[in-house]
Amino acid sequence: MFFHVDESGNTGNNLFDPNQPRLSYGLLSSTTNADALCAPLHRRIQHIIGDNLIHANNLGMGGLAEIAPYLLQIQRKMNFDFDYYFIEKPTYALVTFFEAVFDAGLNEAVRWETYWTPMRFMLIYKLSTLLDEPLLERSWHLCTTKRINERSDDIIQLLTDVMERAERSDLDRRSIEIIVDGLKYGIANPLALDFGVPDPRIVSPNAVGFQFVVSAIARKMRKKNRKKASSILIDRQSQFNKAQIQTHHILSRFSKGLQETPHEDKRVYLNHPLFLGLQECDITHKDLPDISPTVSESAQSIGLQIVDVYLWLANKVFEGTALSPDLAQLWNLFAKRSLIDGISFSGMEQRFLQFERMLPAYDELTPEQLQAAKLSIDKHRRKVKSLNI
Repeated sequence: MFFHVDESGNTGNNLFDPNQPRLSYGLLSSTTNADALCAPLHRRIQHIIGDNLIHANNLGMGGLAEIAPYLLQIQRKMNFDFDYYFIEKPTYALVTFFEAVFDAGLNEAVRWETYWTPMRFMLIYKLSTLLDEPLLERSWHLCTTKRINERSDDIIQLLTDVMERAERSDLDRRSIEIIVDGLKYGIANPLALDFGVPDPRIVSPNAVGFQFVVSAIARKMRKKNRKKASSILIDRQSQFNKAQIQTHHILSRFSKGLQETPHEDKRVYLNHPLFLGLQECDITHKDLPDISPTVSESAQSIGLQIVDVYLWLANKVFEGTALSPDLAQLWNLFAKRSLIDGISFSGMEQRFLQFERMLPAYDELTPEQLQAAKLSIDKHRRKVKSLNI
């Protein structure tokens, strides 16, 4: 298998550039080597565009339409799969705030179910009504700072501002209670939360988004029944290639470790409620190849130039831009087999609705079940009260 990876919308750890609200990754995969097999067609394209490099952003819709017949020939020859992954950056900032504050393993005022089940997606949505961009910017800055021990006052002020908004909000009383309890604990124990990181690149959208790519590589290997990958080429960029390679390395070690885990421990892990709806192989990254990604210049790889084009087309489609007829034909040729995933409110909504469909309707609950739920909530309220926050 041959893999080519490109990204678009890179603003590093600046999540609030209005011109680049989304980071996206494209993964091009094939069973044969495009860099070797597509050289003749690539030379024809170079002659038409008067350049050695196919770069979609430079060519634009008109330039790509001119070479579309040759791109169609390449796609039919190679039968590329193309997968698309994206991160909505402000949404990611909100998710990072949730992870920092409402981790039930750190915040004693947060119930296990609130953090470790798909109920988290509902709370994240409700938090979105409280945190505007200025608050998210402050939160993100605290999440990515290296010297968090010096920023306890800033954490307290941020959580206080969010709490005041929650108390004034139109959210239902129970949601306000859940949010305020978690925030009060953080105000009393700011350094117990998960703000701050030793290396900000680790939590960058680039590194987190690359996790989707790594999972997709393992999935493609499994689907094609291949044991080894010939190459994984990543387009060179200035800042995050090292973090991408490190992400691949960490997930590879995790996958191997999980394979060697005793069956019972592995079963407990795989049955975690947060993995509801996910396939086991996607959780374990089974079949992830050992080969490490290689960073390469686009000019040295036809595959990297093609994934650049496909990623550009995908971004245009999801922006609602109409493609020319030839480019629409090209899009339809590879998009029908594409997998699309990412971090977004729509994705979280789908995960929550899938979880909700598994639950009984309220009027189907027995008196015993309702009483058990009430006792559980009352017990947690007594715990929160005992914290003296």
